[in-house]
Amino acid sequence: MDTFVLLCSKEDGMALEKDDVIVSLVGDADLAAGRQMWASSSSQGHGPDQIGTSWWESAYKAPLPQWIQVDLGSQRTVRRLVLKTPDNWPAQNQTLTVEGSEDGSTFTTILASARYDFTPQTIIDLPGALVRCIRLVFTANNGPGPWGERGAFLSGFEVYGLPGEQPGAEGPPLPEPKKYVGPGRTSLSFGTVRSFVGSVWLNFKGELSWDGTGGYTIDGTLEASSSSDARRSTVWLEYGGESESWKKSSETETSNGRTQKLPIRLTGKLTPGEKLELRLGSWQAGVFGIGAVENSEKQQYVIS
Repeated sequence: MDTFVLLCSKEDGMALEKDDVIVSLVGDADLAAGRQMWASSSSQGHGPDQIGTSWWESAYKAPLPQWIQVDLGSQRTVRRLVLKTPDNWPAQNQTLTVEGSEDGSTFTTILASARYDFTPQTIIDLPGALVRCIRLVFTANNGPGPWGERGAFLSGFEVYGLPGEQPGAEGPPLPEPKKYVGPGRTSLSFGTVRSFVGSVWLNFKGELSWDGTGGYTIDGTLEASSSSDARRSTVWLEYGGESESWKKSSETETSNGRTQKLPIRLTGKLTPGEKLELRLGSWQAGVFGIGAVENSEKQQYVIS
């Protein structure tokens, strides 16, 4: 049978300790649950909205520091953070600073930079700061992430206030924080299937890199394969800023069970804050050689 030690104090509320893992007692409200979160950068599919279900991860190979913040909706007296990494990851430590803000734009330091062990969670006690936003600024990570890189990672970001405090009334919405973006890169992998006459499978894999001033480079391989009954299909990669017209890469073709691979290298420049959009385009011949163009769902990347 497991042994639990009940810890109780007037200031800290109550917690259960089992095998050196502290678990918040039911009844304490996580003030960050369901709240808006933002981050300085994110890897594809692992944005701050993945906290609690998967994990947030800073952009692939983007240099530290990186940050993530939560808007509590109104000012709260914050006394404890519970931060987590995925249960099946090896123990690691991350160095971070805890900052707070009353308006979401001006931040001050609540706790100076320190190293915390994630095994897989860590508890950080705070000096009762009255804030609306909490920001974690990561400056170092001793352990690699799931693909070997050393960025910032977080699967749980819980915020607790005074004992018994519950989430309260919503204040006016805050604007999305401005992000400083230095040079960095992220992996690209997306695809689609087209079924008109036979089936055609399209996939692009590569890397998007940027210089921190709006310039970007797309390096990768466009692969197109088809079923044995598929008619000729022409495929390409489309790209551009969200306010621009779509631009096309060079093309390749597939038909009758063939697989074709096309190396692609594209460059461009966006105005600061603009999103880069990518999608796959294809044309397939139909009866009498008459065909139609189809495009995959667009992918968006904030790189400047």
